Amino acid sequence: MGHAARTLLFWLSLFAATGCLVDWRDQVDPGLVAADPEQTPVRGVPTALKFGDVEAILTARARYRIRAYALIVDASMHDAWSDVARLDVAFGWGPVAKTSVLRRLSFHLKRRYVSVRWGARLPLGPREVMNHLSNHHLIAADSEVAETLAKLRPGDLVTLEGDLVDLQVHGQTMRTSLSRTDVGNGACEVVFVEHVDRQPPAKPSTITQLLDQTF
Repeated sequence: MGHAARTLLFWLSLFAATGCLVDWRDQVDPGLVAADPEQTPVRGVPTALKFGDVEAILTARARYRIRAYALIVDASMHDAWSDVARLDVAFGWGPVAKTSVLRRLSFHLKRRYVSVRWGARLPLGPREVMNHLSNHHLIAADSEVAETLAKLRPGDLVTLEGDLVDLQVHGQTMRTSLSRTDVGNGACEVVFVEHVDRQPPAKPSTITQLLDQTF
């Protein structure tokens, strides 16, 4: 048995015996994500880019920066845009990024759509919840960004910088949202990510995160 495998077995045994796996929702710091995403309009021109064998046309609509917690992640899309926008991440910031709120929310992300459920004792109103979380369709600007995006997990503190873009692939267009207060179809941000910073929770909160930190 290799060193990594022995290390993993040790920690799994310890966590199983002591119940030490920590829920990431207990580790959030609302002060780190209090600000709304930053957005500056631009007049972009349609630009053709290659993603492997696929050509896409991107039109920048705004410069964009967000610092938020990853709430749920999905990389299982198989649609017209999945060769380019390969990852969806729903982010939460502001009043949503509090332990007392996150403990009462549940998220489901599939087929480019995020849904949220909560119980009767939610300390925020529905509109305030929806104004401080959003699904993002992410396009990596280069291989280094793609590598970091592929590691994103729920609970990560993430900073993204890049452009909000309209995306055209195979003759089909996905338009970005330019508002944080819209909901439903067309409410997702389409981001050409030029820079990403990922800070995982201080302690592994899931077996997946434990594996990521061990190997």
